[in-house]
Amino acid sequence: MALFEYKILTSTESDDDDETMLNTYGAEGWELVSVHVSEVTYIEGGDEEDEEDGGGDEYVEEVVTYYLKREKNG
Repeated sequence: MALFEYKILTSTESDDDDETMLNTYGAEGWELVSVHVSEVTYIEGGDEEDEEDGGGDEYVEEVVTYYLKREKNG
């Protein structure tokens, strides 16, 4: 029976582009199992009173989460 170890990474955790990151982990024996894409909305600037009224600059960032696995050694 094979035992696996798992790794969860997000696109915001690496300075490399996603393709380079995945190739690096692939060379270490990690296999990509699943990918999840989500959007996170941030509001910057303004004070607390502005935020209650929807003030401040709003921006959306796409976050990609990668799920990897590889067979445990030993």
